[in-house]
Amino acid sequence: MKNITVKYGVDSITKQVEEDFTFGDLQESDTFKAALGFGDKTKALIDGIEQDRATVIPPGATVRLETAANTKA
Repeated sequence: MKNITVKYGVDSITKQVEEDFTFGDLQESDTFKAALGFGDKTKALIDGIEQDRATVIPPGATVRLETAANTKA
């Protein structure tokens, strides 16, 4: 288990998660969605750099979630 801090807007939560917990797992987590109030279209950033959904979140990381911009193809 490892601790991560997740920020969305002015709210944040620190929670213990599994060692193999990824950015995608975070973005799909009903627990984090309920606690912070974000929707399905988000991007995860560490130090302002967008992270790939398949990447494992490092222990002790502070992740900022932002609403992803809509794109047209």
